[in-house]
Amino acid sequence: MILRQKFGIFLVILFLPINGPLWRMGVESAGMRFPFGDFSFMVLSVAIFTIGCVLIFTPKIRFRHNP
Repeated sequence: MILRQKFGIFLVILFLPINGPLWRMGVESAGMRFPFGDFSFMVLSVAIFTIGCVLIFTPKIRFRHNP
């Protein structure tokens, strides 16, 4: 497994859309204000989740050098 796929798995697990309430509780328990609304954070987490899936499932690109 290459580093890109490991990072993709990390993103997928961390930004599952169901983890939104956990992110909110974690940020608010740290004494900070959560900067996103419910819908905007859901859109952001789905976007990052999708990026993670792309990183996991795209094949390794090999460049050939043709002189």
